[in-house]
Amino acid sequence: MALELNPFQDRAVKAPGHVTILACPGSGKTRVLSTRAGYLIDNNELGRLCAVTFTKDAAGELLDRIIDTCGKENTRRIAAGTFHSLAKDQIRRNTTGRLPKLLNEGERNQVLKRCWRENDTGLKFEEVQKAIDQAKAHIAPIAFQDLAMQRIYDSYEAVLQSENAMEFADLILRCVEGMKAGTFAPLPIRWMLVDEAQDMDEVQMQWILLHGRAGVEITLVGDDDQSLYSFRHALGYEGLQEASLALGSMELTLPVNYRCAPNILASAAKLIAKNSNRAAKNIQAFKEVPGEEVVHRLPTRDDEMDLLVKTMNAEIQGQWAVLGRTNSLLDLVEISLSTSGIPYERSGGKSVWDQAIGGVFAGLLRSITDESWTGVANALSFCGMDALWINEHSRASSGRCLDRLDVALSEARDDTLRRALTGLREGFLSWSEQARKGRTSLVVHGVSGYLTRYCKPSQASLLKSLSDSICRLNGSLAQRLSYLTRDSKTKEASTGAVQIMTLHTSKGLEFESIWIMGCEEGNLPHADSTEEEERRLMYVGMTRAKRKLVMSGALQEGLETRFWEEAGL
Repeated sequence: MALELNPFQDRAVKAPGHVTILACPGSGKTRVLSTRAGYLIDNNELGRLCAVTFTKDAAGELLDRIIDTCGKENTRRIAAGTFHSLAKDQIRRNTTGRLPKLLNEGERNQVLKRCWRENDTGLKFEEVQKAIDQAKAHIAPIAFQDLAMQRIYDSYEAVLQSENAMEFADLILRCVEGMKAGTFAPLPIRWMLVDEAQDMDEVQMQWILLHGRAGVEITLVGDDDQSLYSFRHALGYEGLQEASLALGSMELTLPVNYRCAPNILASAAKLIAKNSNRAAKNIQAFKEVPGEEVVHRLPTRDDEMDLLVKTMNAEIQGQWAVLGRTNSLLDLVEISLSTSGIPYERSGGKSVWDQAIGGVFAGLLRSITDESWTGVANALSFCGMDALWINEHSRASSGRCLDRLDVALSEARDDTLRRALTGLREGFLSWSEQARKGRTSLVVHGVSGYLTRYCKPSQASLLKSLSDSICRLNGSLAQRLSYLTRDSKTKEASTGAVQIMTLHTSKGLEFESIWIMGCEEGNLPHADSTEEEERRLMYVGMTRAKRKLVMSGALQEGLETRFWEEAGL
């Protein structure tokens, strides 16, 4: 059933029961949600409406739009929140006595590390985190085939219980278990709207279904073509289908996209139609004026970055976002924009200067300019020196860097340590002399060369790019470092700034112009994911563009992505 804009103002859809909207492409989704809410509230039936989504910001925007539609006089009948905030409220309503302490991510990881170290199983900590996250995203009783993992989990749960604490995943799990056992009452609401429903995991879906079975009318709104989070255990299209079947719901398709120019949408729709596991839909563009689509195949990644910078310089007043499959690719974009003086903001990942090699490199260069010890100490740690020894030496020594290095050398009892300290001391003398003479490039390449021998291959490649970027700038070493390492948000970034983010991070956003870089086989689609999910990721990236879409790849990095041909480009 295809419906146009504001479908729920049509009184033919009275008393729809459980409604599952399987597809809602484009930027009209929140409008549809608020109109649906307005229709329900306008019926003046007794009861409250609750809108559920995944982030605090999205919940706030949704609440504002629903109130605009329904009128402020109905504010007390409307609630909006995230899955976790609403589950926390439900626990509060159904718990007597002191509520458990909710641990933040840092606290949770520290507790988990205590249990991991206590059991000394040989498992990596990252493996333990991933296993517990996966277990808590499912309803079945938690049990591990690996007995070592089971010991860690049992220890972790015992500590949480003894300290009257819980992690975020426990919030919804506890509500589901309570409603199933009859000890928890559902939220006191009449209607529930769930946004981005394709991103629900198994526990979140059960929480929704238990409310539906208790008599709450459920509307799920989602776009199966934007299901990107299987690595976070999202159920995607299968989850929407399962919920629809469980609730005996009506399925509606809302095919109008209000964001993209018609030719950009047509290319994206042609691409996503190659996926077999999706709801059939005839996606239509609301806009009529064509946009611009450009594909570039450059010899090398450096050529790709040069063209990107040239384009951004020529169209600096436009609203641009550069999207990449991984954060490591976006490091190259950040370096290129930084050294070209183009203002930017980076979302969803660390700045290249905040990462291990970037921070160590900049810190050691800064120590050369101002004789501060921290950069040298961090470089020693990066090069494999014992952290305990470095900290003890830092606390016990004082003065200029060379004096501290002299003391460290006199105390060194290990040949490996002595060689590393000797190399750094000799290098520091030479680099300081070159810096005083204004030979900045020699200093930068010298420090880069020293650190490279301790780098992993991926770090060495990034270090070379960082080194080259500093050498392309003008000014003293201190001036160049000050420019490159200051917060990108202070670089007049609010107006005309280029936005840098991964394709995953771009979901839900929109820009006048989009540049998707790194479009090569093995990168996009990425080898670590399924082809259908990677196709959805490219579809999401393409449909962020309102007016202009540019995609680029480098011959040196591999074959061009198959997605270009599939999109008719």
